[in-house]
Amino acid sequence: MKKSTLQRKQKIIKKILILLIIVFVSNLKAQTTILTIGSSGALTINSGGTLNVSGLKLKPSTDYTINEIQVSKELTAVSLSDTESMGKVYTLDADIENFTGSITYNYDDSEMNDLTHDASIYIYDSSSSSWSEYSDTDSAEFTVTSVFTDPLQINQVTVGATNSLSLDDAMAKGIKIYPNPSSSVIKVDYSGDLQLTLFNLLGQKLLSSSSKTINISNLDKGTYILSAKYSNNTINNFKIIKR
Repeated sequence: MKKSTLQRKQKIIKKILILLIIVFVSNLKAQTTILTIGSSGALTINSGGTLNVSGLKLKPSTDYTINEIQVSKELTAVSLSDTESMGKVYTLDADIENFTGSITYNYDDSEMNDLTHDASIYIYDSSSSSWSEYSDTDSAEFTVTSVFTDPLQINQVTVGATNSLSLDDAMAKGIKIYPNPSSSVIKVDYSGDLQLTLFNLLGQKLLSSSSKTINISNLDKGTYILSAKYSNNTINNFKIIKR
């Protein structure tokens, strides 16, 4: 009888331990602090340099200093505007402000949440309490990269499905860029006025012009971003390939 009671107690204790382990592992997976900068510290990323925070890469176009911040990674999907997200989100306890350059989000199969590799970066800005979508500028799988030429405020970063047609996308349908790829000149066919700016993938400005013919013959082979600013100050970015 005593032996039977002891065995039952051991089984109960074993189940409790298993449950505690499951809860601990679940919490560990749910959110992990991956970067902490205290009140007395600062981290400067030099122009052209890269900060890799557990798969989230920041490449500023100018020297950029981060003060007193904590970055965490949560292995879960978040609610975006009418679209699904991958099962990983990066969260900052205080917004990064006035960031220009590129952001790359790396992911693996287990984090895709049934999405395809055709995805966009989504940035949450706590000042506006909204997610904004930014198109992918690289052609590689398992990475999504966006280039930001206007100052950006960042509170959360994730990747989600390419959303339905937005105002910017609708305007972009009125533009034809050809030839692309090109080895010498690209032309922009659009009926209205445009301010065109060409950037490399580090977010560094290479040229700016109101002309709809851009000479890229002196550039190295590779991928560039052509930013088109409309008369209403709306901006749309296009991937240009120099061959």
